[in-house]
Amino acid sequence: MSPSNFSTGDPDHLGSILFNPGGPGDSGVDFVLEFEPYFRAIIGPQYDLVGFDPRGVGETTPALSIFNSPAEAEQFYKTYPFNVNESVSSFGRFYAQAQILGDLALNRAQLVAESVGTAAVATDMLNIARALGQEKLNYWGISYGSILGATFAAMFPDNVGRLIIDGVSDSHQWYFGETDTSSLLDTDAGLTTIYEACVAAGPSLCAVWENSTDLVRARVDNAINAVHIAPLPLFNDTNSSAITFAVVDYSLVVQNLFQAIYMPFSDAPVAAEAIVALEQGNGSLIYQGSIESAIDALDTCASDGQPFVAGILDTVTPILCGDSIASKHRSFEQARADYEAMLGMSSLATEWYPITSGTCTSWPIQAKDLFNGTFDTNTSTPILLIGNTFDPVTPIQSARNMSAGFAGSVVLQQNSTGHTSLSGFSTCTALAIRAYFQNGTLPAPGTVCETDTLMFQAPNNSSGFGGVSISARDAHVPLDLREAERVLRESTFLKKNWFRRRM
Repeated sequence: MSPSNFSTGDPDHLGSILFNPGGPGDSGVDFVLEFEPYFRAIIGPQYDLVGFDPRGVGETTPALSIFNSPAEAEQFYKTYPFNVNESVSSFGRFYAQAQILGDLALNRAQLVAESVGTAAVATDMLNIARALGQEKLNYWGISYGSILGATFAAMFPDNVGRLIIDGVSDSHQWYFGETDTSSLLDTDAGLTTIYEACVAAGPSLCAVWENSTDLVRARVDNAINAVHIAPLPLFNDTNSSAITFAVVDYSLVVQNLFQAIYMPFSDAPVAAEAIVALEQGNGSLIYQGSIESAIDALDTCASDGQPFVAGILDTVTPILCGDSIASKHRSFEQARADYEAMLGMSSLATEWYPITSGTCTSWPIQAKDLFNGTFDTNTSTPILLIGNTFDPVTPIQSARNMSAGFAGSVVLQQNSTGHTSLSGFSTCTALAIRAYFQNGTLPAPGTVCETDTLMFQAPNNSSGFGGVSISARDAHVPLDLREAERVLRESTFLKKNWFRRRM
């Protein structure tokens, strides 16, 4: 917890705000530890900032331990097809390993897996708020945290304080949908905006520059297709602390592209450089920060006889699949049809399906505490929803769908590509969040906020986060918000955790 500058009882002390960074499976404790300066700069000194790990996540006990050891987890993930278009057998292998994951959980972690559902965590949040002396919850949740926040609001409408859900998922579909029919609605459009920004930036700023969007797209596609046919070897004999060898394949390249849409202001320039390196036969930039590198790190984990949690699919799947009221069990043929339908939304479904709803095809455990209510309600305080114009996995339409059920709520649209408002800094968005938390003021319906940042920008003329020039930024950004921009620019939390974010 980061305490307020004001003590309890002081009229300037406004209570506590709880935070959730999404996943499901990301640590709220780590989130607040890393982003405390960002939150503090935006919100102000009046609140205590509280991070907590939901059930089955982080340091909570009992641990949600599906694998007996780091070695066993590595064995599972090394063969798991994180892209089902890698080869002709990839989809079949994915389907089989999803069954294995479910069998392992049923035999080793059923009691814990039954207890980590979102409805139970929503109740936990009310208890945390009460333990802090509040009957009403103040909250900021991003990505999956929007589902947690919406669930809380639906379960406890009279206990809603100032509540923001950011990067909004469709909670109706989360609980009641048999398949994912909306997450990737804006993914391909988001990728196109990156190509357009590359063309506008010019060859000195964008490594894959061509003189039209179609040509940039073709260049990237050609590089991806080439490595699909002939993956690149990666060998390291100079750094004893790094992996010695690896293969950079189609899955890793597509993953890198997906990451660029998640965090385009920080990662699109790096992804462009990685594609050029790939064209030159060097896959090292692609490999850095990939899920494969995280799996390789399991080699260095030591369970010492303690419950081991890898924190990848073994954390997200029990929550994602256990929450569902509708049956997501699918035969191989049904699963294949679901995947093909998702491909109709985006070609990046090859990467999305096997790490999200696809893992539920054989999941055998349902949460004991299930939400089976409605999202049509009057909350004691109107909710603020935030969505990006081109969010790759939580489309702005989902925010509008959820807002329709919460009386008096408002959707603030951040006119940018990326996942959640934290993917790019906007003074306009920051000031709207500040006004809401400090005095309950909602932005006007239909408000659209521009970002202060560009995807491709000369480093010597920018804030370093793909930003506009420092002089231009300083002309309109309040001094106390510059710290927030700096934190977003320098933080690695979202980048480290991007591949574990599902919704």
